[in-house]
Amino acid sequence: MAAPVEILSRLLWLRDAAALPDAALAGQLGIEPQALAALVKAHPGRFPEALVFHLTAAERQAIPEAPVLAFTEAGAALLTGLLPGSEDRLLTLLPAFAEARHVLTDQAELSARVAAMEQKLDLVLKALQGEEVEGAPPERPIGFLADELPKGLKAKQRTTKKG
Repeated sequence: MAAPVEILSRLLWLRDAAALPDAALAGQLGIEPQALAALVKAHPGRFPEALVFHLTAAERQAIPEAPVLAFTEAGAALLTGLLPGSEDRLLTLLPAFAEARHVLTDQAELSARVAAMEQKLDLVLKALQGEEVEGAPPERPIGFLADELPKGLKAKQRTTKKG
């Protein structure tokens, strides 16, 4: 049956969710993609658009296989009870889907963290090389200037010098 790696290779990131195209899901379940689409069409109340969605024309052009439907993990779970001959396959598929989704989201989080660290590193390198860094505070001399000292301190300094 489906291993997480096999599912991961077919998993798509669409509309901020990990989704499996209809052809890949149908292949894992041993049915035709048209039968899967007909099942979703026959039970519209059971499959909300957030869990099983029809791909837009732009989304379909970006994907080589051009699927019509995409199933999230929860959308695939909604097939339970509707496919009498494929129940065992579906129940084996769901844990693999969950593990593949975790790998995909972990990879996205790691990628975002690496990108943020690269930006910080670029700023540090620019500062070390003496380049002007956008958003950095203006350079100030080290130490205090007489104009910046508190008024009371100036007065004390004057009295100690006279006496």
